[in-house]
Amino acid sequence: MSLRKTAEELDQKYHDRKVVLVDEQDRELGVAGLIEAHRDPGIRHRAFSLQLYRVRGGKTELLLQQRTAGKPVFPYLWANTCCYNMAPGEKYIERAVTRTGEEMGVVIDKSTLRELYKFSYYAPDLEGWCENELDTVIVGEWDGQVKLNPEEAMGFRWVEWGELNKEIKQDSDKFAPWFRIIVKDNRFSQVFE
Repeated sequence: MSLRKTAEELDQKYHDRKVVLVDEQDRELGVAGLIEAHRDPGIRHRAFSLQLYRVRGGKTELLLQQRTAGKPVFPYLWANTCCYNMAPGEKYIERAVTRTGEEMGVVIDKSTLRELYKFSYYAPDLEGWCENELDTVIVGEWDGQVKLNPEEAMGFRWVEWGELNKEIKQDSDKFAPWFRIIVKDNRFSQVFE
């Protein structure tokens, strides 16, 4: 028996959530329900992936989140600090600040964050779910207290950049597909190397 939430449970939880549909250039094409946008083959929608990092002892560490069973796609996997599907009218940096507070209990100033780049990807998951996103990668240096919201994240950890790359090579299936793509991208790795 699957520990994942059923489509009915997810529809109940996310019934009123809307996402912004976009093309490859991030031009708005309309709005769809969050569940509809994540049922295979999905509909490309606007999202962000925030990565917080800190430097300790001359080494760069990244703050990772382990996704809960309540996530519609890729539950239980390790990913960047915070991911989110943008709703109509939201701005990337401002929503990254508030959403990270909601998920991780992290208080961060928006001036410490910057948009790095955008990329489009498609990733099928189990039971007819998928991601089909134009993802904006946001990074920021931060070091403080984490107070997880258990409805959003089941764990967190700081991992050194080189160690993260080794872990992904050794056991890539424990990491979310978008995060594996991000880690391999030179625009991302230049921040940490």
